[in-house]
Amino acid sequence: MSQIAAQLGGSKSTLYNYFSSKEEILLAVLVDGAERFSADVVALLGEAHDFRTQLLRFVESLIAKLHEPQTTQILRVAISVGGSSDIGRRFLEEGPNDAWRRIAAVLEDEANKGNLRKEDPALMTAHLRCLCEMDMIHSLIGARVAQSKSDIALRAEQTVDVFLRAYGAQ
Repeated sequence: MSQIAAQLGGSKSTLYNYFSSKEEILLAVLVDGAERFSADVVALLGEAHDFRTQLLRFVESLIAKLHEPQTTQILRVAISVGGSSDIGRRFLEEGPNDAWRRIAAVLEDEANKGNLRKEDPALMTAHLRCLCEMDMIHSLIGARVAQSKSDIALRAEQTVDVFLRAYGAQ
């Protein structure tokens, strides 16, 4: 707490005026990172291109972000405190799950426009999420091989192709 206060140019008592515990500070940091991450990638779904292009840009950006060391560090911290507090659950709910709910709304809208089949938006979103996060465990256990931009682009292309084969409008 002393180090955090020193970096912010304040005191520990000031920190405790805003946060009730160290865990609350950790949660705020984790959620802030997740919100910035989410805003960046979700914004790609709102750009004025055809849906496949939007989806490809979103998936490529998401996969690239998921491969960043900072993302792995954030997830490792959330996992490490998850067994002894509710910080992991709260992080997931206030950070990544919130972004995926927004993505579900976009997918539902695209189904209403005729770009996707009319299926359960939560299920479509869960499948897209699984495709995008399918090798996160490798990062978390330190077994990830660095991915080039072309590797990520290929993975994104394959992910979008699989998703649209499953949910694309016929």
